[in-house]
Amino acid sequence: MNAKINRFERILKTRVKVRDDEQILLSMERREEERLVDLIESLDAKRNRALDSFGEQGEELFTAQDIWFRRKTIDFIDDHISREGDALSGIRRSIEDSEARLLEKHREVKVMENYISFMVETRQEEEKKQEQEELDDIAGIRHSSAGGIGL
Repeated sequence: MNAKINRFERILKTRVKVRDDEQILLSMERREEERLVDLIESLDAKRNRALDSFGEQGEELFTAQDIWFRRKTIDFIDDHISREGDALSGIRRSIEDSEARLLEKHREVKVMENYISFMVETRQEEEKKQEQEELDDIAGIRHSSAGGIGL
């Protein structure tokens, strides 16, 4: 029984390690999500400033080339926001997958811990039962020895 418990404890240790690795991966993904959100917010602010600048030309006269360059700058920022938004969507899907895997890993670890606890309790009960049987045998031997001497 001890060998079986030891084997399951090694399996549990491996599953705990896999769960911890999954937690680390999830943490990294969440940091990447935060980075992307900050980047998108920064790009959005930059886009708004470019739009404001484009709209505030007032009475200034700009050449068609100036207007084209300003519009291209805004388009470039929009494309960048779009690419980062796609990356953010991807990382969020990855986070959802990681959370589901992590939940499953937690369940696996809990099942293993419960099973090992059950095996340990069973072994302890068997040891107590065997010890009690040995004590009963010793008491029986003493009782029969004491009874035979007095006759």
